[in-house]
Amino acid sequence: MNSTPSRNDDLETRIDRVNEGELIFLAVRPERPVHHHHNRILITTASMKDGWVTLHQCHFHPDPVGAIEIVYHRQRIRKLQILSTERINKSRGEGSSVQLSGIGPNATICIQAESQALIPLEKGGYRLKNGPFMRRFLDGYYPMHVTMEVRYPAGQLLLAGFRPSPGSSGRIEKSGGRIFWDGWFKGRLFTEFDFIENRGREKAMTGVGDN
Repeated sequence: MNSTPSRNDDLETRIDRVNEGELIFLAVRPERPVHHHHNRILITTASMKDGWVTLHQCHFHPDPVGAIEIVYHRQRIRKLQILSTERINKSRGEGSSVQLSGIGPNATICIQAESQALIPLEKGGYRLKNGPFMRRFLDGYYPMHVTMEVRYPAGQLLLAGFRPSPGSSGRIEKSGGRIFWDGWFKGRLFTEFDFIENRGREKAMTGVGDN
């Protein structure tokens, strides 16, 4: 998922040549509010069978520009709908993307959808993968704030590890059936949460290594 000011294909190619989106975590937060991408994901028993999870997503402080496109993976998103907007003149869902125009300062848009983001692993268990999250404009990538709140059936799944790892950056909180991750960065961010099935295990593994 990413937010990108609308542009033509030639400009898209030029941007990719300028900056490939190396991921850099920020030790110091920007002084001014930046695009905050807040995600709430619900994993259910049905998700373990078909991979579809419920996604509730809000964008706070998107760049106040003429037009922005929020893009999702075409084959892994469905039932996309706009729940609410503030300080945005026009918003429209179209296929796997949301088109925004007339974005004012301190704008907000909240979206709901189903995302096929839970992937079964060959070794057993599941991986919840999301991204790339990025704030890209003209000549490169700019600071962004992402929060992820994941809820899952604790009686059936145990958290086995996550990326980015705790040693890289960001803040993570874990409790029964809930994970919360909060990070500030520039570049392209992917998040991954690995789960194993709860079959009488008292405690899941911790850490699955760095990106």
